Amino acid sequence: MSMKSAKEFAVWMKDRFGSHPQGLYLTKADIRELSGRQTFRQDFIADVHFELCRHGMGFITDALKENYFLIHLPNTYWKEVSDRYAAESNVHAIPFSQQKQR
Repeated sequence: MSMKSAKEFAVWMKDRFGSHPQGLYLTKADIRELSGRQTFRQDFIADVHFELCRHGMGFITDALKENYFLIHLPNTYWKEVSDRYAAESNVHAIPFSQQKQR
């Protein structure tokens, strides 16, 4: 297998695995085999991630850099769900204009 650039590898992964909704993971050995590289550095992973982000996907690693995760990036902005689990507030604030002046 010929060595793939980060862009070629990203496009290949998107085409091959992009329809898998749960995402998937690959090991270092998997990436070496599938990309045709004997070794790879973290900048290769960052470049693959950059290319995949343009298509709503991401490529990240665990802390030990043993497993690499192909994921779909969420479309929900955090503020849309931020108060979803917030406890109901029983505080009844008095506006400044109604407070007694001392």
